[in-house]
Amino acid sequence: MIDFLLLFFVIILTTFVFGEISTKLKFPKIIGQIISGLFLGLPLFAWLFSAGIKPSLLLLSELGIIFLLILTGLEIDLTKIKKSSKDVIAIAFSSVLFSFCLGFVFALLMGWSLIVAFVLGACLSLTSEATKSIALMQKKVLKTKLGEIMIVAGTADNVFELLFLALLLVLIGTGGMQALILLPLEIIVFFATVFIALKLIPRFFGMLKSSSQERYFTLTIIIGLGIALLSSSLSLGPIIGALIAGFLLQKAFKSQKVEHAVEKNLKIVTFGLIVPFFYLQIGLNFDIQAIILYPILILTVVALGFIGKMIGTLAAKPFTTLTTKQLVLVGWGMNSRGVIELAIAELARQNIPNFPIELYTAIVTMSLITTFGFPIALQYYLKKYPKIMD
Repeated sequence: MIDFLLLFFVIILTTFVFGEISTKLKFPKIIGQIISGLFLGLPLFAWLFSAGIKPSLLLLSELGIIFLLILTGLEIDLTKIKKSSKDVIAIAFSSVLFSFCLGFVFALLMGWSLIVAFVLGACLSLTSEATKSIALMQKKVLKTKLGEIMIVAGTADNVFELLFLALLLVLIGTGGMQALILLPLEIIVFFATVFIALKLIPRFFGMLKSSSQERYFTLTIIIGLGIALLSSSLSLGPIIGALIAGFLLQKAFKSQKVEHAVEKNLKIVTFGLIVPFFYLQIGLNFDIQAIILYPILILTVVALGFIGKMIGTLAAKPFTTLTTKQLVLVGWGMNSRGVIELAIAELARQNIPNFPIELYTAIVTMSLITTFGFPIALQYYLKKYPKIMD
């Protein structure tokens, strides 16, 4: 118990200190917070992370992502998204297609197998709503047109994440063809349940006599975790469920005053206590020696990851209402990674015979470096073009 309390204290303290230093140096706070995860991932601090503690850290990291996506769903204006649905679909599809093709072709040129090429293409294709949400919230631009497009386009990428994971399970033989066949049915069951919840939750909230902020906050957590658990149990992953839970809860609150109070409290708990474990998990996946051992491969994979998302986003211009400058910033946002691609890489490393360890290292490094870029680009564009988000 003392070991875990010490680790908890060290993680919160380190994240806070590095975040404050980053702010003082006029960098986005998230940069310092990610660096805090890298700092604690150094061999110097290996004594803090016993085998018994690591599962708890992973759980807290995943919980941080779920809380963050519930909060994101609460803050996104669905009426704006309906107007931008064409932009969202075009950006999501195009950015995935270009990135996958680049990674797949590069792996084949390197002489790797088709399954390795599939893994690299999938990892380059994906994006993370969690890291984007943090940067957008800290700059107070999540509720803008561009901020919401980035998040929902990233969420649309989850459809591809599900397909990639299901196909990978089939290819490596751990999930079998049954996993792929059941996926459409699981999606239907999930959205049918969500539709029923959309009807019932507002009625339930309307029956509550008290407008206690504590009561609504607790119910928000219960409903959010419940829907995330449902989506996870149906092989859809908790991220989709958490975001949709936030959308549902928007319709349930009696007043904006209550909704804003819940958002405020959830933001304090999420950023103050839980999200630091997400940064730590990124840091623990990073091996600094890899840059020395495989510099050319790492630089190539990072470049392919960035170029694929950027060109893919810009290629969607004829089908969107966004300017070139806005699409460039969205391209930076779609490059923000940090969750699912690491899971795919780890699954491949453990189950594919002779999976190139240098490629695994390159994927992890690519995930981290491309995640760094978005907060810096966002700060630069907001300063140079103050009205770019709308």
